[in-house]
Amino acid sequence: MNYYERTLILTLLVIACLLGLHFLPSMAVGEVELRRVNLLSDLFPERTAVESEETVLPESDPVTVQTEERAAFVTECPEGVTCIEDYADSLAEGMEPFYRKLAEAGSVGTPVRIAYFGDSFIEGDIFTADLRDLLQSRFGGCGVGFVDIASVTSGFRQSVRATSRNFHIHSITDSIFNRTYMGVNERYFTTGAGSASVTLSGTRYGNCTGRASRSSVYFLTTGPLQVSARVNDDDRRVYSFSGKTVLQHATVEGDIRKVAWTVERDSLMSPAYFYGTTMDCDTGIILDNFSLRGSSGQTLASIPRGHLEEFARLRPYDLIVLHFGLNVAHAKSAALRYKGYVMQMQKVIRLFREVYPQASLLIVSVSDRDARNEKGEITTMNGIRSLVTAQQNLARESGTAFWNLFQAMGGEGSMKELAEKQPPMANKDYTHLNFRGGRFLAQKFYDALMAGVANYERKMNYEKN
Repeated sequence: MNYYERTLILTLLVIACLLGLHFLPSMAVGEVELRRVNLLSDLFPERTAVESEETVLPESDPVTVQTEERAAFVTECPEGVTCIEDYADSLAEGMEPFYRKLAEAGSVGTPVRIAYFGDSFIEGDIFTADLRDLLQSRFGGCGVGFVDIASVTSGFRQSVRATSRNFHIHSITDSIFNRTYMGVNERYFTTGAGSASVTLSGTRYGNCTGRASRSSVYFLTTGPLQVSARVNDDDRRVYSFSGKTVLQHATVEGDIRKVAWTVERDSLMSPAYFYGTTMDCDTGIILDNFSLRGSSGQTLASIPRGHLEEFARLRPYDLIVLHFGLNVAHAKSAALRYKGYVMQMQKVIRLFREVYPQASLLIVSVSDRDARNEKGEITTMNGIRSLVTAQQNLARESGTAFWNLFQAMGGEGSMKELAEKQPPMANKDYTHLNFRGGRFLAQKFYDALMAGVANYERKMNYEKN
């Protein structure tokens, strides 16, 4: 007999023994019952007492079986509205803190502050002026918020009349710029010899820009500084400051329709840097427009963290909007070519999230931008669609909210349509809005925010019940 036959016989004997063990009755050692050997359990599973016998419960013990579970809460988006998509993860609240602030705006005595960062699309307070007016008309508030100490577009802005004298502008887009002193608006302003002044006056643009109850001026000075305010051309109020390493501000209150701030410096040997003035109310909506022509948004990451923290201490925000893209898009750009842009914007998001932990963050996509193709036809620039996708992925990856402005305004060719309306709602550069177009798109954004507030309130009621 060879070894193969011996192995086969041994195997058959082992199987026979195991099969024999299957038919042995249950056994116990003391009070411990031994487990039965059931080689064929996968083919013939043992029947439990519940399976083998019909169990009858006594009539005195009724059992209620719940056959339905409560449906999960589902957000709703009204027809015709491009709603905000919130990509916040389980560790972040996303837009909910801001919606909560809006929902409570009428019952609490604190303002709801919005910082809206953008490029030339919102220059001159286009779009943001009408968004501010819509929000203030519903939730209260007045004034135009933050205004640069000096601006080359001050005569163009309709929501406030602003004039300045003897201030010099320094912007991050300049060829020579000291980032050490950069403010939240990515600028700083210096003065020459003698006095310098800035005057703000309310206008009738919208319902709430004619007056304010509070005005401030923000600055950093290393030496003594005298600041005065004249409200509605009345008597001057004078404030004296000593040199400090932190951001300072002077504030005046009252029924303000016009305010003139004047700076007097004893010596130019001690540097002083100025940033902006404000016209606000103590309650309701405050919306600050931080527009920077030519910006891609990436330079926001270079604001000195200490300076940003100082601004956050004096002027905290409940919502921070990042609306860029016109200076990033290119006709030959593809999604892969936006990779560097996305990585830099992730740094911006991390910085603002760390400095403003209480604020909701919202990315607004680039608008439609049209150009002539090789056939001479005006159509959407090829790189726009890829950039919108990249910005949406940026929001998804960073756990922030996203609003698709490109979709809300009508998608491909929508900028051309706005430019060719009568009267026109956009310029013939097929890139920028005029004030009519700003009002049109502000309504779209306002509707998206109100849909978010409505869903928040529905969710709160759902959780209570």
